[in-house]
Parts: sequence; C-alpha cells; structure tokens
Amino acid sequence: MSAVLVNCTSCGQSLAESSRFCDECGTPNAAVQAAPAPAAPVAPAVPAAPAAPAAPAAPATVRGTILRDTNAGSGLILVNGAKKTFTLEHHWQGAMAPQVQMTVDVTLDAHGEISSAVPVNTSAEDLEKVKDMAKRALDGGAPVVMAYVDRIGKPVLAAMFAVIVSWIWLPAVSVTIMAGMKQSVTLFDVLRLANAGASLENFGQMGGGSSGLYGFICVLAMFAPLLPTFLKHKYAPLGYCAPLAFLLLTGVGIYMKVHEMANAARNSMRSFGGKGMDDMADAMMQQISNALSIGFGTYLSLAAALFLAWCGAKAMLKSR
Repeated sequence: MSAVLVNCTSCGQSLAESSRFCDECGTPNAAVQAAPAPAAPVAPAVPAAPAAPAAPAAPATVRGTILRDTNAGSGLILVNGAKKTFTLEHHWQGAMAPQVQMTVDVTLDAHGEISSAVPVNTSAEDLEKVKDMAKRALDGGAPVVMAYVDRIGKPVLAAMFAVIVSWIWLPAVSVTIMAGMKQSVTLFDVLRLANAGASLENFGQMGGGSSGLYGFICVLAMFAPLLPTFLKHKYAPLGYCAPLAFLLLTGVGIYMKVHEMANAARNSMRSFGGKGMDDMADAMMQQISNALSIGFGTYLSLAAALFLAWCGAKAMLKSR
C-alpha cells in the first residue's frame, strides 16, 4: 500500500503524510499535527457484584411466667406485661409439664408471638444460693429445735413416735376369716368400725369411713405427752398418761362392744330355738374369740404408753 502524499501549506512541496516537517522550508506538517492521538483502550466494564442479602433478625428470647397451664386447653404466659397463649403440642419444649407460676424462657417470632417456651433451669449459682439459704435457715433453726428436743426429752419423743406408728400403721388386731386367711387391722381401723356401729356379722369387714370422735380423741392422746413442755401446771404431767388411758379405755370399750354383740346374737338364737340354743351360742362365741388375736402394734404401743405413764408418775412426784 503506497504512502499518501500531502502538500506543505507554506511552499507547496509534496510531503509524505507521516512526515512531521517540510524538507524544503521546515514548516510543520499540518496533517500530522492535526491528527488526533490514538485513544487509550477502554477496559471492559466489570459488572457490580450483587449485594448480599441482609441476615434475618435473631428471634428474641425473654423471661415469662405461666399464668395458666395446658390441662384444659391452651396455656397462658405473661411476657413483658402482655398475656400470650401457647399450646403443649406446638410451643412447649420442656421435659416436665407446664405449671402455674413456673418461670420460662419464651422465644418470640417476628410478629411478637410465642414460637417456643422452655422452663428455666436452675443454674449452679442459683443452686448455691438455695443451699446457702437452707444452711442459714438450718443454722438459725437447729438450735431452737434442739432446745425443744432437750426440753421434751429424746426418750419421750421416741416413745411418742412408737405410739403414733403402732396406732396408725401397725396391726392392732388380727381377724381369722377362714383357715389360712387372716386380716390385720390397725387401731384406727378399729375406731372406724366402732364409729360405724358394726354388728357381729360384719366385725371382720374393715372398710373405710371416718373414725369420728374416737379418732379425734386418739390424736389428742398421741400428742398429750407434749403438754408438760408447753404448759406449766401441776397437773400437766398427767399428759404422759394419756396414751395408756386411751389404750385401756379402748380395750374395755371393744370388749364391751363384743360382749354386747355376743349377747344380742345369743338372744336372737334363743328366740328361734329356745334355751337349747345356749350351747350353740357359746360355741359360736368361742369361735369368735379364737378368730381374734392381738397384733404386734398393740404390744408396742402398750410398752411405749407404760413408759410415758412412768415418766408422768416421776414428774408428778417431783412436782410435789
């Protein structure tokens, strides 16, 4: 490809397009001076990176108190002064069932509703506080308790404990219903039977029911040995004798009750068979006597009651 020729603007001499000056007159080549400088290459535009999505806000966890459990439907939690409902199936995450006044950690969703509820576990620090409070209470109350124990006397307390256990839980009477079959009853069961006015036919049936006035007197007799400790009176030591007196009166009452029922049964048999039924009535009474036996609870309570009565006798002699 041939070079392009141009003319000098001063002398008209032919010049090559690439020449910067005229060889004849030295005039600058106007074509070269006017040529624009080559543009610098433009780098391709880099697309901007997409903006990262904003992180979702963490759910808020607040402390709340259960106002209503879920036994009869939805529960109710007081959170920041507002009452919010929750259900056992969808919201509760505790190992134990929700209870009224239980403190819980409540997680709220973006709309402020309950998404989960978890019972607050007692931290180690809280446990230490509880232990410390219990220790302080024990340290403060133990001397008072021990002072009363010393005033009452450990032997007296042991005897009272034996009386209470034997009257409420240990067998006082055993009834043989048939060969190889016995039913043991406590003193309280006997009192229930006496209060119900049972007859001879159902004497061995120890059902439920209330002991009534007999039970109330029995409880008074249990704790009567404490009377001398709290009441300063010359006859207060007689409280030691209350368990023994109650046992004796109960035994006499049961004997009279059985004797009365036996006489009623004998008279009933005589009305059908005349005096010839006396032998049969006596045999029946012998069978009833053989069916009844004294239980271990009666012997234990009698021994404890005798000891308490002996303590009362000493206290009475000492007061004189």
